[in-house]
Amino acid sequence: MRTGTSILTRSAAAAAAAAAVALAPLSAPAAAAAEPAPAAQFKCGFHIDGDLNALYGHCDAPPRTDIVINVELGWGGDSGNYDMCVKPGVTTLGKYPSVWYAKYTGRLCSAR
Repeated sequence: MRTGTSILTRSAAAAAAAAAVALAPLSAPAAAAAEPAPAAQFKCGFHIDGDLNALYGHCDAPPRTDIVINVELGWGGDSGNYDMCVKPGVTTLGKYPSVWYAKYTGRLCSAR
């Protein structure tokens, strides 16, 4: 009888642990929604909005860092592409497809 109780106890513990793991993803978003991160307000990296504005979202956490991005212009190969220093937040680069893409270069800078 003792073995049966031990197995039953282990089964109940396993079921409780499985339930806790299954419910954990449900509670995490609620906690995240209570304290939204500043980066959650916009998309990080290059994206195009509904009005065809080419945007670059620089997601950052303290301490503040300004970064250099390379802006690629459309329809012209590499000619005309340029580097730009951006601060945290969203930077409007121009209209798509005139601005084709932008990417982080791995360098830091000082944006004013």
